[in-house]
Amino acid sequence: MKRKAPPAERPRSRVSTRAVAATLVEALLVACSTGNGSPHTTNSADASAASAGDASAEAASDASGAVAQDTDGSVDNAVDAGLICSDPTPWSADADPSTTPGPCTDTPPWTTTGTPDVQITVDASAIGAPWNRFYEKAVASDHANTLLCTVWGRNIQNALRKAHAQAGLQYARFHGVLDDDIGVYSEDASGAPVYDWARFDRVYDAVVAASMRPIVEISFMPSALASDATQIQTQLWYGGASPNISPPKDWAKWKGLMAAIVTHLEQRYGADEVRSNWYFEVWNEPSWMYSMGDSGYSTLYRLTVAGLLLGDPAVRVGGPAGSAGESVSLVPDLIGLAQAGKWKLDFISYHRYGDNGGVELDANGMQAFHQTMATALQNSGYTGTLLNDEFGPGTASIPAWDTEASASFVAKTIHLIGTDPVVAPPWSYAYWAVSDLYEEINTSTGTAFREFNYGLMLKGDPRFPESFDVAKPAFNALRLLHMMGDTQVSATGGDTTEGVNATATVSADGSALQILVYNHHSGPQVDPTQSALVSVTVDNIPFAPGSIRLRHYTVDHTHANSHTAWIAMNRPGRPTQAQWTQLRDAAELCYYETTATVSGSSWSVTFPQYQYGVTLLELGK
Repeated sequence: MKRKAPPAERPRSRVSTRAVAATLVEALLVACSTGNGSPHTTNSADASAASAGDASAEAASDASGAVAQDTDGSVDNAVDAGLICSDPTPWSADADPSTTPGPCTDTPPWTTTGTPDVQITVDASAIGAPWNRFYEKAVASDHANTLLCTVWGRNIQNALRKAHAQAGLQYARFHGVLDDDIGVYSEDASGAPVYDWARFDRVYDAVVAASMRPIVEISFMPSALASDATQIQTQLWYGGASPNISPPKDWAKWKGLMAAIVTHLEQRYGADEVRSNWYFEVWNEPSWMYSMGDSGYSTLYRLTVAGLLLGDPAVRVGGPAGSAGESVSLVPDLIGLAQAGKWKLDFISYHRYGDNGGVELDANGMQAFHQTMATALQNSGYTGTLLNDEFGPGTASIPAWDTEASASFVAKTIHLIGTDPVVAPPWSYAYWAVSDLYEEINTSTGTAFREFNYGLMLKGDPRFPESFDVAKPAFNALRLLHMMGDTQVSATGGDTTEGVNATATVSADGSALQILVYNHHSGPQVDPTQSALVSVTVDNIPFAPGSIRLRHYTVDHTHANSHTAWIAMNRPGRPTQAQWTQLRDAAELCYYETTATVSGSSWSVTFPQYQYGVTLLELGK
């Protein structure tokens, strides 16, 4: 993802340096890896041993002093990229109070007075297409080393576990698995390749341990294989370990590395699993993350794929993972070259953010751009899979990333693309990024909000388990979308341009209805304390007449919103343990519940829908 804002000032570090940490890293890897008999290959231990080694690795990290402390005990951005830092225990649904939403404590919003501004009508007998969960297929997560450690003393493994369990997210995608902080590739004194799989294995073991699968992004260039040591992309901060983005100095060695990656992954995770379910994506946004730019991407793609297929000709390969600006030309060019050269191209990937058309939070622009990409594929005769593997409210550092505005942006974008009458949704639509524990830019020492961090969950403070992976409003919107049913039913009366709109589903067995209502506005942010009075009428309820139960969930300025609670605390950079408990509780979903007796087959409810608010109404017996 490309940022408009320059990187923040690099934080001071009290720990030396990668050379000092190298001794510790070597000791850690010896403890968690074994050789396979080849002098040029290091293999990590099996998955269970690697997982079990996290606690000892963490202890070694603590003993080394790699996590420096201020006088108040707070972490001072000093964890070296070569270390492994784990939370005390893996995330579990039972241990996280946010797993099961509870009743809201304020007064229910329903009213019988006032004239509705918007009247939504749901016809539960008007059955439509299956509800498409393309938005649950994947989530983005910065660069590979964040699965092992970040400069803030935590990794993203528990965020992935929570994202899968609570929002149904299935694949994780990240940059830089070939960067030097992962350390797969080096060369011996004679120039022969040396492969070290220790940290590489830990990365993918962590994805699998979260009950997810990876989109294996092939990036960036190991320094030992780089053709130009000066081609360092400093816009990718990566904790001070910015990657090399030049082509390889030797394409034969590069292809050999690609083949070795596929072979190693299939040996570790199973050939059928890897070839049937994993995706191998060549690079990321080459216009600025590849020194040869878009004009050199076709060569990079062709030779990278050639190497991957040496490992297994059946693995899924694709690209170009371009930004919105480059994808319009890069995607048709790649398809044309692949068709002419008979290159394997199983999927096309693209990125799009809410301000790429010049207006932030523009969900309609997201739909229009997807139509452009899908139509381009149709016109070219391409029949492979289309992926979006990066999206979000905007590329700029805007407050909406942290506020309820991101929630309604997510809800509207997913609704419009998922129910588009013109083109089918993509296979995936992956939010950037799963956690504020990302290192593309230096987000400074704050452990809570920076007011324009890009993650679905907060960084947290390694000292306080209450702080771990606290949800932002956008994540809670994905949780509500996860509660949608199996089949669309008719929902009319909303506005597809600005303001209130709705979509509805019915469960497969007809025992429940789900109605998603949101109030979204593109462009400069409006007042989230203002609302529209909305009436929802449901006709032809399949389980009426009789008693029905309503659960009413809301994400808005004052519900399921850790950011509003943080503002009320006067924006602490490093909240105390007590403040973190308040933030965690404020972030949790809650619901209002009531029952009603329906004499016929219709039922209505009226409530205020706040600007940027997202509501889910669940109706059942």
